[in-house]
Amino acid sequence: MIGSFSMAGLPFFNGFLSKEMFFTASLNSTTLPIFSAGTWGWLIPVIAWTASVLTFVYCMIIVFRTFLGKPQLKKLDKKPVEPAIGMLISPAILSILIVGIFFAPNLLGDYLLRPALGGVLPGITGAAPHITAWHGFQPELWMTLGVIVVGSILFATFRYWKRIYTFIPDTWTFNNLYNRFLAGLENNSNTLTSLYMTGYLPHYFAYIFTFFILVAGGTLVFTGALSIDFSNDAPVSPYEFLLVLVMMIAAVAILFVKSRLTSILLNGVLGFSIAIFFVLFRAPDLALTQLVIETVTTVLFLLCFYFLPELKKDIIPRNAKIRNAIIAVAGGATVVLIALSVHSGKLFESISSYFENSYELAGGKNIVNAILGDFRGFDTMLESLVLFIAGIGVYTLIRIKSGKEPKKNEDK
Repeated sequence: MIGSFSMAGLPFFNGFLSKEMFFTASLNSTTLPIFSAGTWGWLIPVIAWTASVLTFVYCMIIVFRTFLGKPQLKKLDKKPVEPAIGMLISPAILSILIVGIFFAPNLLGDYLLRPALGGVLPGITGAAPHITAWHGFQPELWMTLGVIVVGSILFATFRYWKRIYTFIPDTWTFNNLYNRFLAGLENNSNTLTSLYMTGYLPHYFAYIFTFFILVAGGTLVFTGALSIDFSNDAPVSPYEFLLVLVMMIAAVAILFVKSRLTSILLNGVLGFSIAIFFVLFRAPDLALTQLVIETVTTVLFLLCFYFLPELKKDIIPRNAKIRNAIIAVAGGATVVLIALSVHSGKLFESISSYFENSYELAGGKNIVNAILGDFRGFDTMLESLVLFIAGIGVYTLIRIKSGKEPKKNEDK
């Protein structure tokens, strides 16, 4: 405790209680602030010193009553035994290191910490500060000695002045106030937790999307990153407008249909419309891939939904519907604005030159194969792995279905 007070107090009193600040004040007192080292700032070291004295007292109580107090073996459940020698090795080493570092504080820094720091961050230059255990007879030393002397006297006369604790009611002691504060904090935290931990999945989705809207949308607006520029974009043809309109109608209609079969067909409309977009954008390979994937997923949806119960209409309050609609529209608008802002600005150079020079860079005349096999070969490998895992899952579902036929009621 003594060492901790003196070492922790050194930077504090060096920074706030120089001799001039501690013993003198400004000549023009009207220029001093209300709370400064020259006015009420002296309360800080007084309170800190008083607290250190009381801390020294109860540390002495803990140490002496624990190791030198009268044994009370009747209050113990088991007979106490001395620890083995091996258990004393660790605290002995720690004690020796603490005392050794106190008398030779620079030994550890010069021969261990500084070389390790230089190996991790070789660019750091400059001499490290020199640490010493003795700074002369400074105010910090006198205050530490005062803590020891006054604390020892108070500990020796503790039985005479401990009655002052009875002057304060137990309900107003600091320990009781602290315990009441912790109890109130726990009750309030439980109340707050019960407000959002409802066990209802739509509520959690609402929290997630609301947080995304506030963080992403707020960052987009308040940082000035919102910038939409269509000047460099290609013109939109009537076919593309019509296709977008069909996709919007299909997406909105999915929310209101009452049959899973209808929802699957509308979802297929979205997927096949994307394939048509790839055709319009002159990407036949992506269009073919999209057609195959959309056909397979539609069949899988039909296979899975066949075993699910019929759809039931959820009774949702009107306020909840309005809230969900606002969150959905705001979330979609946030994503669209982010995409348009990213598309309108270019932070890096275009990578089209890599594709144009694919033969020189990758050695492949087919630009698509060069992209898939070389420029983004790692992505292609992971995508193949995902497709392979999905194929295993589909194959497993089919084998389970063919191996376990549903039993009739008469066979049960």
